[in-house]
Amino acid sequence: MMGRYFPKLRWALLLMLWLLSGCQHSNQLALYSLSQSELNQQLTGVVSQLQQDVRLAGIPLQLQVNTLQAVIAPDGQPVIELTLQTEAVAQLLMLKAPLQLALRLRAEPYFDQQRQAVYLRQFSVVQSDLQAGRWQGKLKPLNRELAQLLQQMLAQQPVYRLDPTKFSHRALLNIPLALKLSPGNLVLSPAYR
Repeated sequence: MMGRYFPKLRWALLLMLWLLSGCQHSNQLALYSLSQSELNQQLTGVVSQLQQDVRLAGIPLQLQVNTLQAVIAPDGQPVIELTLQTEAVAQLLMLKAPLQLALRLRAEPYFDQQRQAVYLRQFSVVQSDLQAGRWQGKLKPLNRELAQLLQQMLAQQPVYRLDPTKFSHRALLNIPLALKLSPGNLVLSPAYR
């Protein structure tokens, strides 16, 4: 009689051991991976919302971001590099002067559990160029102010948001997630402590 239950018990024990070993490795499990091209498609929708009247070095500007491209983990660094092409109109007394700004920024991505989205913080300007009419130059003196300005604009706009209507995202909404970067990929995985 005991021999009849022993194989079932052995299989149940093996199944439990297999499940426990799977739980041990689930911390390294990538639940969702976002490629660089998918992120850039997502950012195309964000660009239209990046328009603001601001003051830069005391000069009122109407700033509009035209293009925004991202590179995930350039050179293996844990940052996202953004390349922006912007247009601005500076209001100088009675004159309106059109400006073109080309910027390359680096920012640290983080996953906001409450808002279920990836945001950027700690911006630094890698390169900035200004073209105003026939004049071209660097914006180095304004880099810090420009980085703060763009950080304020992008702090309210996630670079990626989980969509509760998508089946693949729905399972992630109730799990604490950690964000990891590898060149060309943004990975969301369980954040167990």
